[in-house]
Amino acid sequence: MVSSQRVDALNNPARALLDLFTEKTPLDLDTFPTAVANHFSEIFASDDAFQEIPALDIDHPPSKYDDNALVRFRAMIQDTSPSPELYLAKYNSGQCGGWGLSKDAQTDDSSSAEVDDVDSVIEYADLRECAVVWAVSIPGESAWCRDGNSISDSTENKGQNSASTSQSHKFPIPDAKHVGVRLKIYDGNLAQSLKSTDTHSFVGILSSESLNTDRYSDTDTDKEVPTLHVLFSRPLTSTIVPRKFPYTLPKDSQTTSVLDLRNELITWIADEGLAGDRDAAEWVLLCVLSRVQSRTPPILPPSLNISRFPPPSTLSKDSTSPAPEPILPTLLSYILPTVTSVPLSLNTINTTDFYPQSKDEDLHAGWLQLASGSTMCLWEGGLSEGGVNEKGIMNLRAIQEIMNGQAVDYVFPFSKFSFPTDIVCITISEGRKSTFFQTSINVPLKPSSKEAEIVQRLYQAPDRLKVPHADKLEMFRGLIGGAKIGKVTINDNVAEHIQEDFVKERQTGGGDQAVTSEDLVHRIMTARLLALSYQSEEVTIDIWERTKALEASRKARF
Repeated sequence: MVSSQRVDALNNPARALLDLFTEKTPLDLDTFPTAVANHFSEIFASDDAFQEIPALDIDHPPSKYDDNALVRFRAMIQDTSPSPELYLAKYNSGQCGGWGLSKDAQTDDSSSAEVDDVDSVIEYADLRECAVVWAVSIPGESAWCRDGNSISDSTENKGQNSASTSQSHKFPIPDAKHVGVRLKIYDGNLAQSLKSTDTHSFVGILSSESLNTDRYSDTDTDKEVPTLHVLFSRPLTSTIVPRKFPYTLPKDSQTTSVLDLRNELITWIADEGLAGDRDAAEWVLLCVLSRVQSRTPPILPPSLNISRFPPPSTLSKDSTSPAPEPILPTLLSYILPTVTSVPLSLNTINTTDFYPQSKDEDLHAGWLQLASGSTMCLWEGGLSEGGVNEKGIMNLRAIQEIMNGQAVDYVFPFSKFSFPTDIVCITISEGRKSTFFQTSINVPLKPSSKEAEIVQRLYQAPDRLKVPHADKLEMFRGLIGGAKIGKVTINDNVAEHIQEDFVKERQTGGGDQAVTSEDLVHRIMTARLLALSYQSEEVTIDIWERTKALEASRKARF
């Protein structure tokens, strides 16, 4: 029975919806949208059934689908500010309205007319309201986790827009290939729960409708935009792909332990992304698996700066071409679900939007409007001589606010509102510290490669990156994803040891070497991250001692 319903829904979702409307007698128009969500989510409850729904993405844009096709769109909510719309939930003929059915799915000519043309026959008690929001492809989503589709590497997805060219200002990453879709949501419970930067897999009936909702407007700028009439949705986790903690190795794995796998991951990050610097690679690992654990009191992801990063000057002979970017963000995109690389050139800082802004009652996206769990790599090597204008100062301040408090401002003409976020920030700078930002962790790079090879390895072309085989990559992803959702405790014995250790250091230290309470908080945070990377559910004394050694090694580099 379910299998037959699934086939019918895939082949003709509009007819399946009409049949459900007929079955629901006596009918309650207020609860029917919830019944629709429950019905279709049950049909596609299993993962295998869900994967049968065609995906809407950068390789399968709206233009590749017929009107009224059933699709699933894994997306981030970009704008919740559009006004709700009225729709006729039931026509005089007794047939279903809404979900884009008014034009093609009805057989009664009078009922298929537009609402404005049938005022004389409308039962106003049958009017209902649907929410309207704008959604986009998840910014920075890595190629390997985009719905399992066979697509090109994420580094090749820049340079052109897809079907949403007219609304490209609503995507956070300038000039990046993406899909933008207007969602119409009929289920009030779902509509009320959606917030900006939430990520869902939306399943619905795809159509194309006018962007201008004012039927009496004679504007010349009216245009058609992809519109998804949502049947149901599935919320996504911050890891996009579901993960478990603690992570366990596959039964057929040749790697003998999680600790060995962790060492292999650090070695790969160090050798391919950081010219052999294992300590810096370990700090990168600890930062990318961090998340907002609490806002009161604040337990936030640490911001990392990799300083003394050799400039790419020996590689860039043409002064007019953009400076080569480090390979590290590309490397991270193979093991993290969402990575955004921001080249902090003066042009980028002074001319592009970093935080969302409402312009002419339309919310324009900014670099920082990213989904929770994202990693943002900020590369300062593209800086040249010049000044930072007022817009640039506001942009840099917005990044610092994310590092300090994990919040980003949405700016409107006469007000601004701060919204919580959860973004890991990794800065790469050439000097002793970041040019613009105060980060919680600063790790001077100490390459182990031969001097003549350092720059070539740090800035190698993406196609020269040595990538582990697919099974090993999946284990790396599982290790990080598991740690990303894990929880770590500190038992009483370890807490007492930490306290005694702190007191002892305070008594023996002096001058600039004195250990402060801020140092203690930083160490405890690092110890928790270290435990997560070991897939341990508690901080042990051994992990605490390893934390102290890692921190001492970092400070010795100065």
